[in-house]
Amino acid sequence: MTITVIKLGGSLMRSSELGEWLSTVQSLAAMTNIIIVPGGGEFADKVRETQASLGFDDQTAHRLALLAMSQYGYFLAGLDQNLQIVEDLESLLLSLDKNTPLLWLPTTLLKDESEISASWDYTSDSIALWLATKLSADRLILVKAKAMKQIKKPVEELIKNNVLDKGFQQLTAGFQGDIHLINKGGYQQLIDLF
Repeated sequence: MTITVIKLGGSLMRSSELGEWLSTVQSLAAMTNIIIVPGGGEFADKVRETQASLGFDDQTAHRLALLAMSQYGYFLAGLDQNLQIVEDLESLLLSLDKNTPLLWLPTTLLKDESEISASWDYTSDSIALWLATKLSADRLILVKAKAMKQIKKPVEELIKNNVLDKGFQQLTAGFQGDIHLINKGGYQQLIDLF
């Protein structure tokens, strides 16, 4: 079965569309292995604010941002009991092909400083791309607050317009699958990809 990595952005947290996204993901899990990567949302925003006011280093901010992604992940799992939480690549690989959406928490990156640089240049978008590359996923879908259908503009332009983080372009070279950006209101577009 194919592998699809979906980053559910933090902009969905208080959105009326979140329930639709979760039910759509559940219905598609019989057609493809779905691995959800949670965004950081309000939790990561708080880390940015706190770093700006208290001045702690980027390594600490990076670890707190990874924990913010995990917080949002637990929030998603609290809304949908069908999501199976996995925290490392080995468990993730063992959980594939079971018709259940997997929710990957990036806690393994807390221990590994070499994979993703400790910088705000690498957000949950880049982390989702990193995971999709590690899994040789067929597609990566980024659910974003800004309106768009898929990557039609060059990645550089999306980075310049703050749609994607600065580290994303560096990581695209290793990914062989398709990358789609979908607006948070476009859960129907997800179905159309299959």
